[in-house]
Amino acid sequence: MLVVVDARTVYSPVRRGTGKNLIDLYRAMATLKPEWSFQMLHRQRPPSDDPFKAYSNVSARAVDIKGDRWNLWEQVRLPLAALQGKASVLHSPANTAPAVPLVPLVMTIHDLIPLESRDSAEARAWKANVVRGANRARRVITPSAYTQRLLSERLDIPAEKIVVNHWAQDKACRRVTDPREIERACARYGLSGGQPYIFGFAAADPRKNTARIIEAWAGLQPALRSQFPLLLVGLQEPALTQMRHYAENVAPGGGWHLSAFAAEEDMPALMSGATMLCYPSLSEGFGLPVLDAFACGTVVVTSNTTSLPEVAGDAAILVNPADVSAIRAAIEQVATDDGLRDRLRTRGYERLQAFSWDRCARTAAATLEAAA
Repeated sequence: MLVVVDARTVYSPVRRGTGKNLIDLYRAMATLKPEWSFQMLHRQRPPSDDPFKAYSNVSARAVDIKGDRWNLWEQVRLPLAALQGKASVLHSPANTAPAVPLVPLVMTIHDLIPLESRDSAEARAWKANVVRGANRARRVITPSAYTQRLLSERLDIPAEKIVVNHWAQDKACRRVTDPREIERACARYGLSGGQPYIFGFAAADPRKNTARIIEAWAGLQPALRSQFPLLLVGLQEPALTQMRHYAENVAPGGGWHLSAFAAEEDMPALMSGATMLCYPSLSEGFGLPVLDAFACGTVVVTSNTTSLPEVAGDAAILVNPADVSAIRAAIEQVATDDGLRDRLRTRGYERLQAFSWDRCARTAAATLEAAA
């Protein structure tokens, strides 16, 4: 088997969830299937920090095309490279795929979030691309039963073609117990050493619910706000400046810290040092930060909608993400109840046992092999 992967998200200058997941998945699959070959196609220069350099059956290859009008790299260059390389199967892991794949295709569809906003030409074009790719694919992988239902109900993708394959936590996420490591990471984001804090992920995208997180925290009693400052990471300009202005109006007394993307190496310490992860996203196809928090021994407040209850189970406080008062009450409950935190921390570790990259790799490998 030669598996060719659209690995642009792995070699992106800023690696987000899909890229991190692919690294963990294909490292596990390369170990599981040493007789297979995996080729990671991307558009960047050959990376000096290739995450697969220790795996002899995984290679990275930069291929390009002059210009990129009409998404020609994905639609033309990628399938041609797969055909020329005599790929057994092509894996398109980020919601879209070539209209004419030229070789057997497996497509991963994480969510249908772009269709949740108001109707637009861009959303219609995205939907058409997803539907076309899913129709061409021999198998469609999705990370949650929630998204599987949406694919069947909204896009009429045959249920027998869809494979639910839950992710696992980021392997880089671990429980950090050294207070000096936590203090060094916190200092880089404006927090004083040793102080408890509430941690979360922010974005310009409204579904990440950044404004409501700030409002909920601002609604805490002043003593609690002073005891538990708020740290949100992930905002890029101009959204970072805009959200800072918003926070100044909602919580003029300070105590909040808004930052751009946190360095990957800082994430375990930032997560481990937090009293809780506040993650009331309006919509997720999976919700990987919930598992990452569990791995770090951090209590989670998250949404009772979309895929998040499927991931969190009974190991988190679930709230209506559209209700600021519900988010605030959950934050206050976790912050003031030591026993609750201990119980949820234990449940989080137990919940992790239902998710593993080995199981995920076995399901993915069986799906790729069936498609080939």
